[in-house]
Amino acid sequence: MRKVFFLILLIILRFSLSAADEKKRPNIILFLSDDHGAEDTGCYGNKDLKTPVIDQLASEGIIFTHAFSPTSVSAPARSALFTGLYPHRNGCHKNHGSISPGILTLPHYIKPLGYKVVLAGKRHINPEEAFGFTYIDRDQIPQFLSKIDETPFCLIVSFNSPHQPYFNHKDGYVDIVPKQWLPDTQETIKYTAAYYDHVAILDHELGACLYWIERFGFSNAIQIYTSDHGAAFPFAKWTLYNQGIRVPLIIKWKDKILAGTENHTFISIVDILPTIVEMAGGNIPENIDGKSLLPVINNETNQLHDFIYATYTNIGVEGANEYPIRAILNSEFKLIVNLKWENGFHIKRMDAPDERALIDNFSILQSWMRKGSNTSAYKRAIYHWQRPFIELYDIKNDPNELRNISHKTRYSNTVKHLLSELTDWMAKQNDPFTEQLIKHIQNDK
Repeated sequence: MRKVFFLILLIILRFSLSAADEKKRPNIILFLSDDHGAEDTGCYGNKDLKTPVIDQLASEGIIFTHAFSPTSVSAPARSALFTGLYPHRNGCHKNHGSISPGILTLPHYIKPLGYKVVLAGKRHINPEEAFGFTYIDRDQIPQFLSKIDETPFCLIVSFNSPHQPYFNHKDGYVDIVPKQWLPDTQETIKYTAAYYDHVAILDHELGACLYWIERFGFSNAIQIYTSDHGAAFPFAKWTLYNQGIRVPLIIKWKDKILAGTENHTFISIVDILPTIVEMAGGNIPENIDGKSLLPVINNETNQLHDFIYATYTNIGVEGANEYPIRAILNSEFKLIVNLKWENGFHIKRMDAPDERALIDNFSILQSWMRKGSNTSAYKRAIYHWQRPFIELYDIKNDPNELRNISHKTRYSNTVKHLLSELTDWMAKQNDPFTEQLIKHIQNDK
């Protein structure tokens, strides 16, 4: 009888300890914007743009200066973030595409740990039921937070801002300096100003969410801010230049992260899933592409990946032709392969006016061409539509990727090495263009 009593007592004790552990699990909030490039915040050095809320969040946490999306369109980027897998492995490599059956997502990993997992706001993931989120609208966040008990939660707050089309334009931005990688025209400035207006809207929306989070007593929750990819400019969204795939990443974690710090480790947003799982107290999933950021946060390492990879298909994008692009980069070089370069790069929103917008990409490109055929602006516009098969950039000295050096003899070994690494990665990803790249390399020898 005494043995039975002690056995029951042990079971109760273990259950109590388990429940106590669950209570200790941190609440986690991920803020996800749409089409927001890393350089387009005050805390990342933009002196023309006012983002007080994002800047405040950054001052309370850590800024990752070299975070990259694995693509530059929303559905594949979001699917990669929520699966920890690059697009070809999770199945969603086309815009508006779907993940493959049986692919595990963030909720599948942390719900068994006792978490409520909710996505509030923009979704752009398919099929929605396969991801396992509880879906609510963003204006339902106060109601959700008001009903939280001791159960830990992971809340994804997904914004549509600053996604185009851009309608607003305030006179306060008339004196802005154009981005270094964009030719200086009035159309470029006007478009940039309208985009900045929408970033300001995003900052305000984030502030409203943080108000409710504090109001209901969850300001100590782990807070993560990032974007799916870069802004909708020429040489940004719909491409694999850094302006299209480099994203902001800020993490606030009270008592775990020193406030106001920067980290220069090269990471991918596929790393966010294993990071959240480990923060939640789970085991890092095996056989995924992402790696937990905790060793970086804890100053145990400053390198997670030998290389960062990115892929883009142009399929599923409105009015676009087939133009598959692949990229590989590290802290020194960036290699881009335009696998069907002979097709030329075309997207309806860039090749014809967009009646929905205040100003559009077509207007920008046209303004560059009006500068005259002998100008760098004209040549930049033409390069946007017609690029070579191989591009190589010295991103340490040419961060805006303005000088393709792939043809220079002294970089031939660099090109060969990066092509080899890229080909191996594509093969492991079951990329359908692997064989084409191999044949090109062989024919080029």
